[in-house]
Amino acid sequence: MGLPKLAAPEYSLTLPSTGKELKYRPFLVKEEKLLLLAMESDDEKQIMSATKQVIKSCVLEELNVEELPTFDIEYIFLWLRGKAKGEVVELKYKCPDCTNEIDISFNIEEIDVQFNDKHQKDIKLTDDLGVVMRYPNIALQAKMKSTGNEKSEDKINNLFKTVESCIDYIYDAETTYPSKDYTAKEMQEFLDSLTDSQFQSIANFFETMPKLAHDVKLHCKNKVKSDGKEKTCGYKEDRTLEGLQSFFG
Repeated sequence: MGLPKLAAPEYSLTLPSTGKELKYRPFLVKEEKLLLLAMESDDEKQIMSATKQVIKSCVLEELNVEELPTFDIEYIFLWLRGKAKGEVVELKYKCPDCTNEIDISFNIEEIDVQFNDKHQKDIKLTDDLGVVMRYPNIALQAKMKSTGNEKSEDKINNLFKTVESCIDYIYDAETTYPSKDYTAKEMQEFLDSLTDSQFQSIANFFETMPKLAHDVKLHCKNKVKSDGKEKTCGYKEDRTLEGLQSFFG
């Protein structure tokens, strides 16, 4: 006779990018082991792969994880983690004044994807010409972050490649031109033909993209000695946490 199997509870969340409702279960011990091994490796590719695997296993609906925007990935994972490990997150920060630790806690249910009012996917370049953008997936987002130590020339080339990869289609007064129907060279020639202000309006798409963020208030109540007297440090700071790593320390 086989051992009994436990039924995992089911929950639902709303996907930030589309508003679609998804059913999911918390991650289990087998998924947590996968994540721990990936975290110990300190390899960004392994961590990315493990995160995607966990989401594929725990979301109970058809979902193309490979093409999800990064903020969707982070939001889903946050809720999977919350239902598995508890909704309250406790973090510690070193006070810049007294160097003692400041404890903060918050509920995962208070965290949401923040949308910028100036953000647009449909970008008008002229009265009759425009582009519609798509969000970078997690693999492309990682490439965007990895450009920090590259030469200036490589950074510029990578910026253009990123923009090119995120153009869904180009349109004019008469028709639309899906980027998938054109070669990389043709797309590059289109970008090269833009004025600086037109290109900057496209670049603004990335600067204003939705992001997983939460505002916290740091207030150091540790006791310190000054001039032989004990007093409360009192350091205060408003800080915005962004991205999954900042929510788990």
